Amino acid sequence: MRETIVCIGQIGKTAYRFPQTEVSITSYEELCCYLSQHLICYLYTLPDEDLLVYIKEELGLDKLYRQLVKLQSPERDQMKYFATLFREGNYYSEDEIRKILDQYRTLKNEPYPLQCKRIGDMLLGYGKATMAIQYYDEGLKRLEDQEDEMAGSLYHNKGIAHARLFRFEDAKIDFIKAYQNNGDENSLFHYYGLLVFHEGDLAKAAKEIRESFHVSDIVMDTFEEKLAGMMEEQQYTEDAAKYRKIVYLNVRNRNEDAQHYFESMVKDQQNSFRKELEAHEKWVVTNVPLRYSIDKK
Repeated sequence: MRETIVCIGQIGKTAYRFPQTEVSITSYEELCCYLSQHLICYLYTLPDEDLLVYIKEELGLDKLYRQLVKLQSPERDQMKYFATLFREGNYYSEDEIRKILDQYRTLKNEPYPLQCKRIGDMLLGYGKATMAIQYYDEGLKRLEDQEDEMAGSLYHNKGIAHARLFRFEDAKIDFIKAYQNNGDENSLFHYYGLLVFHEGDLAKAAKEIRESFHVSDIVMDTFEEKLAGMMEEQQYTEDAAKYRKIVYLNVRNRNEDAQHYFESMVKDQQNSFRKELEAHEKWVVTNVPLRYSIDKK
């Protein structure tokens, strides 16, 4: 179900698009709704000046524009910035504003690696895998190779992001590191799934999992049942038909043909995701909220 937003103020003639998520808004009410749900993006920075210009010129909120300009400096209280923005148009009640600001305060006080993970997860949900990886790496950097559940979660989700970018070898490494850090069998299952996808050989993939990670027969049976269920759901898709051909070629020892067909299939998929794949060159590290660069001695 999609959320309905009732807009009573001026509607912009053009839309404002938030650069992190590419979500567009055309009204003050939509702006409030978006910011209240994406406060995690603004723990160490504030919305850019282009938004202030949009508020003034497209939404006709000159008073709010002048108030926010005074609060734009990063040294000022960021909570005051959002409180001012939310109160001006009376879209939220005072109780709702207090809850939103309490949520912001809670996010602000969370450990930095967890903040990075939350932003990365949000971006991954928007299909921004390249940008998400930057945040996962930033969180892992602060952990300084510390092995714990948080490191495992960061590596696992980083593996998902790499897989979406067809960087399968990187994804395998991430899932292994995730399993080493938190012992979560879900990370090992993702690694197993990538092995099957690459090799087209269930028996070979299962053997590697058994020998390298010493999993029990019960766990291995669970993995195979889960994978079989996923493959059954996808059996009528175009990609599934291509994958079955790869398996067919491998079974008949036509490994070179299978590898060629696999590379062709991946290339076709990459072309469909070309915009996201190329984003890595355009996305600069300075967009990551580098708290460590602020408190670095």
